[in-house]
Amino acid sequence: MCFRRNRKTADLATMLAVIAMLAFGFSEAFAQGQGGMVLVSRAEALRVAGELSAAEELYRQGLAELDPSTQEGARYLRICRDGLESIQYARISFPYDEDTMNAALAKAYPAWVAAGGNARKAAKGLESLQIDGKTMYSDTVIPNLQFRTMALMHGDQEKNKTYAALVDKILDIAKVWPKESWRIYDNPVTYIGKHAVDIPRSELPAAGTFKMWFPLPITLGYQQPVEILSVEPARYLVLPPSSSGAISTLYMEVPLEKLEGPLRAEVRFKFTHYEQHFKIDPALVGRYNTLSPEYIAYTGSSGNVAVTPEIKATAERIVGGEKNPYLAARKIYDYMIDTIDYSFMPHLLLYPRSDLRESAYVHEYKLGDCGAQGAYFAALCRAVGIPARVPGGWQLFNGKFSPHFWAEFFVPNYGWLPVDPSVGQASLYTTMVDPEVRRAYTDFFFGRQDAFRCVVQSNVDEEFIPKFPGTSFLPMAIQNIDASCDAIDPSKGDSPTLIVLNYSELTVE
Repeated sequence: MCFRRNRKTADLATMLAVIAMLAFGFSEAFAQGQGGMVLVSRAEALRVAGELSAAEELYRQGLAELDPSTQEGARYLRICRDGLESIQYARISFPYDEDTMNAALAKAYPAWVAAGGNARKAAKGLESLQIDGKTMYSDTVIPNLQFRTMALMHGDQEKNKTYAALVDKILDIAKVWPKESWRIYDNPVTYIGKHAVDIPRSELPAAGTFKMWFPLPITLGYQQPVEILSVEPARYLVLPPSSSGAISTLYMEVPLEKLEGPLRAEVRFKFTHYEQHFKIDPALVGRYNTLSPEYIAYTGSSGNVAVTPEIKATAERIVGGEKNPYLAARKIYDYMIDTIDYSFMPHLLLYPRSDLRESAYVHEYKLGDCGAQGAYFAALCRAVGIPARVPGGWQLFNGKFSPHFWAEFFVPNYGWLPVDPSVGQASLYTTMVDPEVRRAYTDFFFGRQDAFRCVVQSNVDEEFIPKFPGTSFLPMAIQNIDASCDAIDPSKGDSPTLIVLNYSELTVE
């Protein structure tokens, strides 16, 4: 979904949609009993324009008219379901009108509001959205304001101490290099995790198939071994995880007509993650094989790592005449630390629900969370011929699983080097460290990495196994159990993924 800038934009989008439908046989579609497809096409145009209530009504009408037994009918039915879920996600993500947002800001930051702050000044990027002609605000406005207003961040004593403790924790790691000069991976940490699902029977339809994708660790040089300890109940298992691939998901199907009580499932897994310590001599960096499939794949523009002309121009300006990829990547990293503010993202509004990609969002607004910053770093690197990707899954800095992504770039003769621009900024959020310590902390996250992580996918936009029908909850990444069930009616505001999110947890044992 994209936001509606004004009513003229909405009218134009609707007009263009109608013209397009006429060009492809508007009246013929009705004559063939395909009016549902036309309704869904009109709903799509209204949804993109921010007219959610009108779009919702057309989706409902289309849902009732579509024939799922035909190929086109089934395709439009999926578009309809995705559209209804997107509307639901938009309303959940933007719950506050202007008065409510102002009241929340006054409670969180009374001095800032007393000095003239308000919702319109606080919201940046896509933190406000026109829904049915009314400005609605994201629930991320309050935490994001603190990340980009250091007076508010530094005035929060609890967070000041929390970030200072993180800096100390990382510097304890940074002080110690592996004893052997050849060793890159060191000091492994082993974790046992557990996905648990417990959905009340009343939350599910009487019949149909409830499908679930469980994210699990993949095997990498710095993350191994990976082991699945148990899957319960085994009768639901359809596909085991593919831990040797680019993404690892365990897939279950639950026949609801046979389910008498709550839907309960549990997956336990074990993995070992190593610290990474790359010590690079720029003079020993080799040359790229620019004809290799891997080089071509990781220097191209794709999915949420979009290399736009504007991003390319910025990357070229940042690196200047630097030809060494290691030194050029460091310039990009420093640029991001100095320029980009951490910000929780409106991921559910971005690609593929709209044409706006994660990297382009960060470039345009100079805001981004961990995954978006990783995508932007990768896009800037790719723009100047440096292969880069965006791995991630979870971080465990506090001993609990929490969503996290970062970046890696490839250096000939050394391999894939880790970079974490979003965590690399964290020393800025505390006044309890001096500039020298701050620099040492930032340096660590360029070419070195802690062991407090779990990688589920080696890059963003990896396709689930098996492929998710339609649009998944967060297409760029899977960090929670995702679900699909055609028997659940999205026109009633129900979502399989939201159901499983409400009744599942991921814990460290």
